[in-house]
Order: sequence, then C-alpha cells, then structure tokens
Amino acid sequence: MNVRPDYTLLSKIIKEYEGFSETAYPDTGGVWTYGFGSTFNYDKNRKVQKGDVISMANAIMHLEIEVRQKVKELNHYIKKPLNMNQSTAIVDYVYNRGIGNMLKTQLDELINANPDDPRIPEVIKGTGLWDRMGNKLWGLGRRRRTQALLYSTGKLEFNFKRWS
Repeated sequence: MNVRPDYTLLSKIIKEYEGFSETAYPDTGGVWTYGFGSTFNYDKNRKVQKGDVISMANAIMHLEIEVRQKVKELNHYIKKPLNMNQSTAIVDYVYNRGIGNMLKTQLDELINANPDDPRIPEVIKGTGLWDRMGNKLWGLGRRRRTQALLYSTGKLEFNFKRWS
C-alpha cells in the first residue's frame, strides 16, 4: 500500500470543511449530500436523496466507509509510496473531488513520476474551485490550500487569507 493516511488527521480535515448536516442538502454541484459530505446512503443502498436524514453515529460510520474506499481507489492508481501527510492530503482531495476528477488533473501521473514534484501542490491548489455557474468558491480554495500545504510541508493550516 502506497497511500496510508493519518485517519485522525484526515477526519479532522473532512469535519472542518464538510461540517455535519443531519438532513440532506444539494451541495454546490447539485449533488444530494448529508452527514460529513456523504453522497451515498449506505442504510438504503442508494444515493442520498432529498428528505434523507442521518444520525451523528451513522455519519461517522459512513465517513469511515468512504475514506477506506478512497484509500483503496488511490492505492490502485498511486504506484509510489507517499508519506503519511502526502497520503492524508491526497485522500482528502479525492474524498472531496472524486477519483475521476483527480485522474483528469493527471495528479496520479505527477505523483507516480515523483511524489515530491513541486508542481503537485500547485495542481492541488488550482483545481475544483468553481461551481457549475462559474463562481469561484472560497471554501474550496481554503480546502485546496490546506491540502497543498499538508502535502508539501506536513503542516496543517485552516486559516488562509481570501484571494482577491
């Protein structure tokens, strides 16, 4: 396994940026979401739908299931060992954007060529920042900066100045 995140740190990042919602809501992409950003209702074996409700205990369980799925997906594509901070950052990136969007950025190719390539944090910071209407989303900008900083330096930071 080349991707081995710090699950405690990863949970902290996800909870910071996803927050908790007991009731389903459409995210900025229009996808029904609840809990800590879950888009799948494991209790009913289907996508989250309008009207779905989740308890905190079930949200934590869904988060654990989804994070382990993301790690498994990433280990299929990442062929070079990542350190724990790099792993944590890239798992959060995929948790938020999905494996397909990560592959479109060719982050996997950069990582597989050289996990310490200085272009990797720049790609992370620059992707997935707009909603379907073309609006730049500051919350995602903060999250990408958190991921990029953690990936490149091992430092965890949540407070960044807004871009102009």
